[in-house]
Amino acid sequence: MQAPKVAARLVAQDSDHVVAIWHETVITVFHGAASLHQVLNITKVCEALLAEAQGAVTYLGVIERASPAPSETVRRALATWSRDVVPKTALAVIVVEGGGFKSALVRGVSVALTALLPHRVPFKFTGSVEEGAVLVAAFLPHKAGGAAELGLAIAELRQRWEAKRVNGAVG
Repeated sequence: MQAPKVAARLVAQDSDHVVAIWHETVITVFHGAASLHQVLNITKVCEALLAEAQGAVTYLGVIERASPAPSETVRRALATWSRDVVPKTALAVIVVEGGGFKSALVRGVSVALTALLPHRVPFKFTGSVEEGAVLVAAFLPHKAGGAAELGLAIAELRQRWEAKRVNGAVG
């Protein structure tokens, strides 16, 4: 695998998720079930980047095939995050890996949340990191290198995280 010019800066990780920052993009990957603590941490990371960033802040979240639907408590926290934080970003992209029923379920939950909590939610949904990176690319700083570099940064982040998970180095 080709290495990105700039690696994503790891912010938090455990066996179920990883959070990183790459330029002005918050990246999350969920392998297992999302917890309330994880969602609250993502909220803090997004808010901190929004406060310090020089340009447009974006979010790209990947939900891996193995990641189950969140609990009711976590869904409420995600609804608050999508209402209070996401509208401040230039764009938020959710990549739902696995397609089919799971993708439809995630979209359905998102539509239900936005119907229950009406607000401006600039979410886009895709089935691959490559598609998500293309959407985010329009908001990346020129020095970032575009969608291809974002894709490389995510692939390298996942590789580092997977190596730590396999070796038992993450909680």
